[in-house]
Amino acid sequence: MKHLIASVFATAICCLAFAQNEWAVVNLSSNFMREDPDYAAENGDQALMGTVVKVLEKNSYWQKIQSPEPYTAWTTDMGLTYMTEEQKDAYIAAPKLICTADYTHILKEPNEKAARICDLVMGDLMLKTGKKHGKWSCVELPSGKSGWVKTCETADFAKWAATRELTGENIESMARKFIGVPYMWGGTSIKYVDCSGLSRSVFFMLGVLLPRNASQQVKVGEEVTREQARKGDLIFFGRSATEDKPERVTHVGIYLGDGNIIHSSLVVRENSINEGAENYYGGNILHFRRIIGHVDDGTGITSMLKSPYYFPQSK
Repeated sequence: MKHLIASVFATAICCLAFAQNEWAVVNLSSNFMREDPDYAAENGDQALMGTVVKVLEKNSYWQKIQSPEPYTAWTTDMGLTYMTEEQKDAYIAAPKLICTADYTHILKEPNEKAARICDLVMGDLMLKTGKKHGKWSCVELPSGKSGWVKTCETADFAKWAATRELTGENIESMARKFIGVPYMWGGTSIKYVDCSGLSRSVFFMLGVLLPRNASQQVKVGEEVTREQARKGDLIFFGRSATEDKPERVTHVGIYLGDGNIIHSSLVVRENSINEGAENYYGGNILHFRRIIGHVDDGTGITSMLKSPYYFPQSK
């Protein structure tokens, strides 16, 4: 395994030249993706460590990338490790660990007092080295740096992805891990999320890939009525269509049943859509969409196992 990892990254780490449609892997715990190549530009998305992206364009140290969602935006080159097509394929096939803790760190040595290499957030991917020391596992970052993380804060990525169960109870349980996380436009991690970033992150941690934005998420799965809605469905808010203007989806939440939702609005919180409730959220409801039962059925929802960005697919 050591030689495989070395062969994958030896050239990539040293490669500074830019090539059209070059591949890269995100090397930061949660990498900002901005709408223009400028730190003052709007943040449109985040990409988690270990995510494979396409590099489309260069502007100084800014790189225009396309993430698996797909979402196209700009990020800085320090957060990327560049790869050829062959290196990208080898990276995808290599054994990995996924961070299952909300938040933790990779350390230089396998002990609590060791110096930090970087932070990790839920959903980050690291290469397995196979080395362990007590309660610690040695991992390798996309950059080639190696360090140690607590074994209990990770899981074997392939086994983890194969054992996810998309149920209403699991969706609610995962969504509740985000309670109290602050709202940030473009946020898609447990550090900070916007409304569609919350739904995408929750389903991501259950092995399911949703589109990035609410206006895209409303088009996947199955439409259900409010009376039919069940725990784990998505609920969409916005402007209803009129003779002069089309419908406009502006917000999405996760339905819990009995009129309760979890959503990111100022902060991730629980509200009720029942008028008169103490924590009533008065947005204009447009749609309920069911994701459960529609993964990999052609309605726009992909399981992580079927995504070529995360696992090798048969030709």
